[in-house]
Amino acid sequence: MASILSRRVSMWRPVLWICLIVLQLHRACAEDIEAFSFQEPRQQQRPNIIVIIADDLGRTDISFTESNRHTPTPNIDRLAWNGIILNRHYSYQFCTPTRAAFMTGKYSIHTGMQGPSPIGSGEPWGLPLQFQTQGNLFKRLGYQTWNVGKWHLGESTRAHYPERRGFDYFYGILAGESNWFNYTVGWITPIPNTGKVLRENGKAVFGNITNNVYFPDLITSKAEQLIRNSDPNQPFYLLYTTPVPHSAIDRYSSALHTMPQFQLRPSVFRFSSAFPKRKRQLGLIQVLDENVKRLTDALINKGVANNSIIVFFSDNGAAIPKPGATRQNYGVNWPLRSGKGNLFEGGVRTVACLWSPLLKRRGWISNKLFHLTDWLPTLWEAAGGDPRNLPDGGDGFSHWRFLQSGAEGSSPRRELLLDVNSGNYYGIIVEDQYGTMFKLLGGKGIPKSSLDFVQPEGTTAGDMSWRGYSPAAVKCNFREGVEVTPCVPEVADCLFDLTHDPCELNNIAARFPATVQFLQQRIQSYNATALPSVSKPFDPQSNPNLWDGWWVPWKDPVGEIYDTDPLEFAPLSPSTAT
Repeated sequence: MASILSRRVSMWRPVLWICLIVLQLHRACAEDIEAFSFQEPRQQQRPNIIVIIADDLGRTDISFTESNRHTPTPNIDRLAWNGIILNRHYSYQFCTPTRAAFMTGKYSIHTGMQGPSPIGSGEPWGLPLQFQTQGNLFKRLGYQTWNVGKWHLGESTRAHYPERRGFDYFYGILAGESNWFNYTVGWITPIPNTGKVLRENGKAVFGNITNNVYFPDLITSKAEQLIRNSDPNQPFYLLYTTPVPHSAIDRYSSALHTMPQFQLRPSVFRFSSAFPKRKRQLGLIQVLDENVKRLTDALINKGVANNSIIVFFSDNGAAIPKPGATRQNYGVNWPLRSGKGNLFEGGVRTVACLWSPLLKRRGWISNKLFHLTDWLPTLWEAAGGDPRNLPDGGDGFSHWRFLQSGAEGSSPRRELLLDVNSGNYYGIIVEDQYGTMFKLLGGKGIPKSSLDFVQPEGTTAGDMSWRGYSPAAVKCNFREGVEVTPCVPEVADCLFDLTHDPCELNNIAARFPATVQFLQQRIQSYNATALPSVSKPFDPQSNPNLWDGWWVPWKDPVGEIYDTDPLEFAPLSPSTAT
């Protein structure tokens, strides 16, 4: 009998070993998934920092904010709901001042980057060289620093290029926009010109190197490669500045083309073909969500997600449709008022979230004021940097301790300058001692429009079937899109109680003249500290027709304008991204 049992045990022993191995593999995979979402990390070195800046993303164009069923964004939502939603995150009304303020931790009036408009190709200005960027600063903490995507902080000299502003590696476009297949920027009037803009570490990237790969995929592949090849013993700082979705302007017939796999996603495919441009915009949102997924997957596959911080926000609100405009837009900020280029909430209150296992409490919504100048001191403290080593004169506050407290602590920011531009337009938000947020805005540069409130195309008034439930959704407290007391900022300053009227429907300036006067004085105080704008008009000497069809650093000495060691195409050659 003993020999029979022995033979039976011997017969089943291999099967038992296989079962044990499978069980161990199952546990290992489960631990990896848990590590990404829930497990408390063991921080052995400074955390990796990944900043994702979307371009002209509307509040209602992703799903974690207003739960728009037309635009499901599960990968962005995963970061938001497993992290912290910053529900009162503010940027500037357009991209250049936003990027300058983020990089320096200073209001745009304190760097001369207040505009009045973004940097255009061929304009000889940029972020003044005396200001340090996050690339410069995080290198001091031992970080590898990379930027892929859109720069838009100056290109008239090589000194303004990102690799000269603290970034170890750059791949992307220096301009504010480009065609997504041949990487060109140009226009017909007043002077016809067009030029190529794609560069790697300052060097021109020719078409035979990229084979005209779809630009959002091209830069995402570079970011994946950088993460995959990173030194595990050195933290990295990745600034991923995607051009998606961008203002859906028709400057280029294919600039905002979406690939078939995104147009065929169920939510996009089912959307009515009666609104083809809005349908294309929905496809672009899917591009953005997919690229976020690829970045987070790269962190997991590298095994570094558990010691990483991911920041996601938009540089400004979406550009909304304007019937009759020559360049049309199809983004949505509903129920917020107006959009890109305007100081109403739709232009400056931007979607944002923060994800990291280093946060002691996750899965909550912060309704405290947060300005994009706050990211520098917040991330600096999260990385273990000494606040005393940051440049003097910063306008940001570190929220790291507040965010770690899980909404139980006191937020450091009680006042927020939206912008001030020589009286042409200005705006400010102040939270009083009772927690009520008052907003003042005015100036001739903020014209009132009957089209300030634009519902998503493909929906009708009173039909909310496109909208689900989200605890982060804006509650107007008045009928959405219908003013109670009109605001005409070019005639008189407007005052709103954002705590009870976040959609800016009820102008209460006449009822609270003392509050109006106080906020006007605060605007004047800020304006007294403003540096002159460094903005300059188009320089004809930048015309790419003079430089072999490229936008070049034309203000440099002649011998430095062209690449001294140009990139060359070699089949299957490794990238310089290391």
